[in-house]
Amino acid sequence: MKLFTYATSPYARKVRMALDYKGVRYEPWERCYSLDRKEDLRCASVRAEVPTLVLDDGRAISDSTIISEYIEDVYPEPPLYPKDPYERARMRLIEDLCDRGFDAAGFGFWLAVLREQAPESAAMKRAAAQELQGLLAVLERELGERNFFCEEMSLADIAAICYVPGARTMGVNVADFPRLQSWVERMLRVPVVEADHERVKQAMDELRSIADELEGPDGRVHWRDSRLEWPVRHGFVDFLAREFHAGRMMFPPDAS
Repeated sequence: MKLFTYATSPYARKVRMALDYKGVRYEPWERCYSLDRKEDLRCASVRAEVPTLVLDDGRAISDSTIISEYIEDVYPEPPLYPKDPYERARMRLIEDLCDRGFDAAGFGFWLAVLREQAPESAAMKRAAAQELQGLLAVLERELGERNFFCEEMSLADIAAICYVPGARTMGVNVADFPRLQSWVERMLRVPVVEADHERVKQAMDELRSIADELEGPDGRVHWRDSRLEWPVRHGFVDFLAREFHAGRMMFPPDAS
């Protein structure tokens, strides 16, 4: 199998850790169409987004949640989905909170850093940090007295570890959430998580600026669903309109 992945993409990281945890053999291909415009990813996925898993017979599966479900079905051991139906639903809710809530808040913050000359920049960063505080409080509550979000480590933990440690870069102290802080320390001792964080660290060390992470060769930034909702919900509609009219927005390409 081949996995189109990208070292700093939380979605790709989640799938790669799941594959590694289950001991599945695959070939990782580093791609980010919005940054490198490499056509092999666009040919494999209509949305040209990572992760995309290409099976040995050439069939492809996209979307990190759908890929993770496929992996669990085909490679059930060791499990990353709880057996209990309610706990499995809880796990999916936590995964979705990470995929949508954490991703959108982080995107809003770093876009504000990139557009530091925009009049809304400081307010966007404050809004993102405040929202992140609330999201971490939800995870603290969901974790409770458990070692992991469910009885054993699950996809919820793998999704969350892609976001929680990065809170400090947005000025939010995870130590304010003691259960979550202990969970982070526990997760970072898991070999596949440790390996993932080494890949992220190496990728971040190679960045010259935040523009390298967000802007493609034509200066456009990749937007989608919850990332669009975030500035609207926080009242940064004028910022969004300026980005659109300036031609600085990119949306997942279609097959045309």
